[in-house]
Amino acid sequence: MSPSGAIVQTAHLIASQRGGRRFRLVTEPEGREPRGTVVFAHAFGEEMNKSRRMAARMARQLAAAGWRVVQRDLAGCGDSSGEFGDATWDDWLADVHDEAAAAANAQRPLWLWGQRAGALLAAAAASRVRGCHLLLWQPVVSGAQHLQQFLRLHAGARIAGTGTAPAGPSPAQRLRAGEAVEVGGYHVNPSLAAGLEQAKLEWPAGFDGRIVWLELSTLAPLQLSAASSRCIDEWAARGATVEADVLSGPPFWQTQEIEECDALLQRTAERVAGEIRVAPHTLAASTELHHRAERGVVS
Repeated sequence: MSPSGAIVQTAHLIASQRGGRRFRLVTEPEGREPRGTVVFAHAFGEEMNKSRRMAARMARQLAAAGWRVVQRDLAGCGDSSGEFGDATWDDWLADVHDEAAAAANAQRPLWLWGQRAGALLAAAAASRVRGCHLLLWQPVVSGAQHLQQFLRLHAGARIAGTGTAPAGPSPAQRLRAGEAVEVGGYHVNPSLAAGLEQAKLEWPAGFDGRIVWLELSTLAPLQLSAASSRCIDEWAARGATVEADVLSGPPFWQTQEIEECDALLQRTAERVAGEIRVAPHTLAASTELHHRAERGVVS
């Protein structure tokens, strides 16, 4: 889907019910009513920064196709008030829920778009906002595992700097003891770490909307990660239909240089518009077809 209309962007600092102000960027079609709203929940830590360009491009493309896209910097992130080291998981849950609740409209569709750890926040908000849909980009399934991977950056940097294993309690142990730690330039407080550690990607209670799950891979053949497959199977056992898809592309949220993936932007726009739907039993055939198409193979 190619952009088909002019867009306008407006930026605001809005008051938060939990104190302070939040920066929000709204991208929407110019001169016409939007067909619906997409609320973005961004990734955690440096993954957020690495993903800013892709998120910005996606917002503009969706707006050109008629959607209103709301991007809020969560508490302590980007241009919102407060420091990262002061933010809590509950603050972030409230930020995403507040945006979702404000955008809810029975007459127009609402998508909660979560990327990486933002998927944990989007799914939690979806359990409290009726009538919404979920769009998940490379979702984190286990907050505990995600936190553990993040904390390894700290240990790895210390080992690289000294050539020996660091002495004393690990960052995880210090956090559990109520002490804040610095990891890769980010100050993490115990409350934020505890909330992330306890978070799991769970099917929202009472949810009856669409679930679009998109992942990127550089491997062949293309396939979902094992953790994602298990999660989708669990959701399916509870009656959910997950439109899952895997595309060939770089893990732009963690690459050294800023990377992009046009295929992900295109597929997202198609799915949100409802132009492509893939049932679980056609996933294997679908991912293979996408893989072959990206290599220029036509059957």
